[in-house]
Amino acid sequence: MDKLKIFLILLLAPLHAYPQQALVKTIEISDVQSAYVDRPGDLYILQKKNIKKYDVQGNLVSELKLESKPLVFDPRDGARSFVCIENKCSFFTEETKQEFTIPQEFVIEPSLICSSGDHNVWVLDKADFSLKKISPTESKMLAEVVVDATLFKQKPEILMMREYQNFLFILDKNVGIVVFNGIGKRIRVISEPNLSYFNFLGEEIYFKKGDKLVYYDLFDTTTREESIDAACKYALITDVRKYLVYENKVDIFENP
Repeated sequence: MDKLKIFLILLLAPLHAYPQQALVKTIEISDVQSAYVDRPGDLYILQKKNIKKYDVQGNLVSELKLESKPLVFDPRDGARSFVCIENKCSFFTEETKQEFTIPQEFVIEPSLICSSGDHNVWVLDKADFSLKKISPTESKMLAEVVVDATLFKQKPEILMMREYQNFLFILDKNVGIVVFNGIGKRIRVISEPNLSYFNFLGEEIYFKKGDKLVYYDLFDTTTREESIDAACKYALITDVRKYLVYENKVDIFENP
């Protein structure tokens, strides 16, 4: 009986640690620069001067050609996306486009830009290391705060910035994810250096760390982990899909 128990434990443990998920489709694609999902769960692949959108079945549904590689792209809710090339930005749908530039009287040296839920933008000004919230339609500054430089033991290497549920998230390579509230006040640091990206699912922020996908609850700060293929560049999760994005392909799995 003891030997039988040991055998069953060894047999079932890998199944528990690595849950099997059905492969929906594999997309062969080259020149993958980065990857995104919108709120409905569709996938976007950024190439050097091209953004391809795929539905949850892995079918190519649209393609956007750009003049050059964007500084920022955010698919948002899928109906209204946001893109910036240098300091020229636009909110766009399939039918309309709202273009604007970052006013130089407010921002000296914009290094990162992200859209906010109220159709305004946050800008990280490299000149004085400040966060500024700008209204592109009214051309005025709504908020400004200087980021505490003592937070960074080394020269900041800011990789990405996004707003989610009225919080602003900034990823620094050496520090981790710095969280600010809606008026730019720092409220938390998720100390995880050497991350390359993060994304959101419900009330959690998640990121790839080696062969683990780490989920961090934004409200009670608890974490959970999921085993992932360390070779993928991005693991993006939605309510119904798991996208594993590699340099030359995307594996799409069901996410029960």
